[in-house]
Amino acid sequence: MPDFATGQPGITELWLHYLWKEKKFSLVPLRADNNLNLEIITPGWYNRGWGPDFKDGRILIGDDELFGDIEIHIDEDAWDKHGHNLDDAYNRVVLHVYLNKANYEVRNKLGQPLPSLDLNRPGFSEFWKKHIPPTKISIKELPGVCGLYLGQTNYQKVRNIIFQASEQRLLSKSESFAGHFSSSSLTELENQLFASICRSTGYSAFSNDFYKIAHLYPYSELRKFFRKTHRECKSEILSRWFGYLGILGIYRPEEIASDLRREWSAMKQLWQQNTHSHNSIAVQVKTPSRPLNNPVRRLTGLYYHLEKIHFQGLLKSWLKFLQDCGKLLNSKQRGFANIQKLLDKLFPQPDWDPLNYLISPNSKAVKTQANRLIGKQRQFIILVNAILPFFLSWARHHHDKSLEKTLFALFLALPGEGRNSKTNFMEQRLINLHPNFKIKKNLSYYQGLIQLHDDCCRNFYEGCRNCSLIKMIRQRKI
Repeated sequence: MPDFATGQPGITELWLHYLWKEKKFSLVPLRADNNLNLEIITPGWYNRGWGPDFKDGRILIGDDELFGDIEIHIDEDAWDKHGHNLDDAYNRVVLHVYLNKANYEVRNKLGQPLPSLDLNRPGFSEFWKKHIPPTKISIKELPGVCGLYLGQTNYQKVRNIIFQASEQRLLSKSESFAGHFSSSSLTELENQLFASICRSTGYSAFSNDFYKIAHLYPYSELRKFFRKTHRECKSEILSRWFGYLGILGIYRPEEIASDLRREWSAMKQLWQQNTHSHNSIAVQVKTPSRPLNNPVRRLTGLYYHLEKIHFQGLLKSWLKFLQDCGKLLNSKQRGFANIQKLLDKLFPQPDWDPLNYLISPNSKAVKTQANRLIGKQRQFIILVNAILPFFLSWARHHHDKSLEKTLFALFLALPGEGRNSKTNFMEQRLINLHPNFKIKKNLSYYQGLIQLHDDCCRNFYEGCRNCSLIKMIRQRKI
C-alpha cells in the first residue's frame, strides 16, 4: 500500500464514514472494481445500529443507477470476517467501499457478487494528502457543549429526551426483525431468534463468530440431535461449534483438564468425521479481560439452554417466559429478583460439569467456587439485545397489544446495565457538570445515553457544532 495510507494510522472506519457522508470522495474521479465510472448521487442515511453503514443510498455505475445500502470497511476481507456474507440484513447492499485491497470477491448471502470501490486505487494519492484526519480534535477533548446548555430548568426535558431515546433504541433493534415476519415460516423465525441469541451470547470478541455458527448450524437442524442420549447430543452439537471455530485444534490432548479429556477427544473425533470439517476457521482465543467469557464456557452454557427448552422450542419457551414476566409485573412481585429467577431457569447448568470450576479447557487451576457458564449479566444482555427486540417485532406483527405492553414494562423495570465508553462519554459531557441532576439509572437510562451518543455525537471530526441534542434542549416542548 502506498505510504500516504499506511503512514496515517488515524484513518479509521469512522473517518471513512465521515468522508462518505459529506460526499468528499466525489472530489476524485471514481471507478468501480469493474473499471466503470462511479458517481455518488446520494450517500444514504447514516446508520449506527445493526446493519449496513448507510441506508438507502443512490449511486451510478456506468449507465446503471443503483438504490440500496452502502457498507464501508478498512479491509476488503472484513466483509466475511464480520459475517455479512451470512446476514440477510446485508442483501440490500449495492456497494462495498474499502481502503485495503485483499484480492477478494465480496458476495452477499444470496451469492450475488457486489460492486466495490477501492479507496486506494491510482488517483487517490493527492486526495489522502488533503484529507488526513485532524489530529487537533480528540474525543477526550470535545467540549461537551450540551452540558453547558443543561440548566436546572431543562432537567425534566433532558429526562424526557433520554427516555424517548431509549424507546427509539428498542424500536430500532426490533426493526431489524420486522422484514422476516411477513415472509418467513415459524421455523425460519425460530432460526432468526437463535442467531440473535448466539450473537448476544458471544462476548464482543466472538459475537460475529457465534452469529456465523447460528447460520451454519441453524436451530431447526440442531433440534434433531436431542432425540439422542444426552452425551451423544452434547458431543454432536459442541463438536460442530468448537470444530468450526477451530478450538478443537488449539490444545494438545495432554493440555486438556483431566475431567474434560475423554469428552474433548470424542468431540475431536466427531468433528473429523463431519462433512463441514473443512469449513473451520481459526478464531483467536486469547485471554480476555474477563476470563469467564472464554468461548468454550459460553457455548457450553448455550447448549444447556437449548437442552432446557428443546421440548417446547425457542419461540414457545421465550413467549412463556414473557407471559410469566407480565404476571409478575402486574402483581406485587415486581422486583427484578423474581424475573432473574425465571431467567436462571432458562439457563441451567448441571453441578457435575467440570467447566463450572475451570476458566478454560486447559486450566491448571481449579476454582473452589462454581461460576455460571452464562451468568446474570450475560443473560441480561441476551434479554435486552435479542429477546425484547425480536418479540416486540412479533407483537406488532400479530397485533398483540398485551405482549407489547409487557415488553415495554419489562424494559422499564430492568436494572441498569454495565457502563461502557459511550455512556461514560455522555455522563462526563452532559450530566456530571450538574450534581443536582437526578435520574433513575436503570436500563432505559443507559440505553437512552447510548442512542443519544449514536445519534448526536457521531460527527466526531466536527466537534459539537450543529449538535442536534443542543437543538432539542433549546426547544420549548419535548
